[in-house]
Amino acid sequence: MHKRTGRDYLKLAVFLLFVAGAAYLLLFTPTGAMFRTTEGRKALIANLDTLVQSSGVLGPVVFVLIYAVGVLFLPATPFTIAGAVIFGKFYGMLYNLAADLIGASISFFLGRYFLHGVARGFLETRMPWLERKAAEDGFSVIFYLRIFWFPFIVLNYAAGATRILFRDYFLGSALGLLPAVLLSTYFVGAMKEVLATYRRPADLLTFDLLFPVLLLVISFFLPTLIKRLRKDRGLLPPGGQP
Repeated sequence: MHKRTGRDYLKLAVFLLFVAGAAYLLLFTPTGAMFRTTEGRKALIANLDTLVQSSGVLGPVVFVLIYAVGVLFLPATPFTIAGAVIFGKFYGMLYNLAADLIGASISFFLGRYFLHGVARGFLETRMPWLERKAAEDGFSVIFYLRIFWFPFIVLNYAAGATRILFRDYFLGSALGLLPAVLLSTYFVGAMKEVLATYRRPADLLTFDLLFPVLLLVISFFLPTLIKRLRKDRGLLPPGGQP
């Protein structure tokens, strides 16, 4: 069993200071207001658009880097919307997914470095089944939690604190995030195109808008469907978890 050391607790203290700083930034600064209010989010998108346009051919790289660093401690949704507005529904999908995965990977390694030492001892003594599940079936754990819309930032750091292999974490994240990122980006990009030529309410009844909405609704029921299929095939015990 892993024995916690003073170094482990020091790392935890540093991480908690980081969390406190992120909370202060989000709740009490003008930057945080960009994520809390509608007007703030509009300003964020406008500022990102200006920066991307002024960066020329490096604009997409600049956007992905800002997005990836931002989601270490800030909500991903405003960045996702910005990607769709700035780059459109197709390129926006690509850049948003890339940024999500880069940010999720960085968070994972930060969680592994700062939290694993303390968390390991706790999991081994209090929740050995979770630690074992993470080590043996990390891909499924991450995939299902992503599909279940588990909080993005929380899962990124929590996964790093367990024994999940990075390979399993990355692949599970890539496949689990794909539906939500593609649907939300496509919908926002399509909405931007429709509003540019909007004349009457009937203009909203287009395939580009209705199709992603339908898929988004279906995605909310997808976890339950997958769980039922696994249970029917004997992959889950009655009342078991994915």
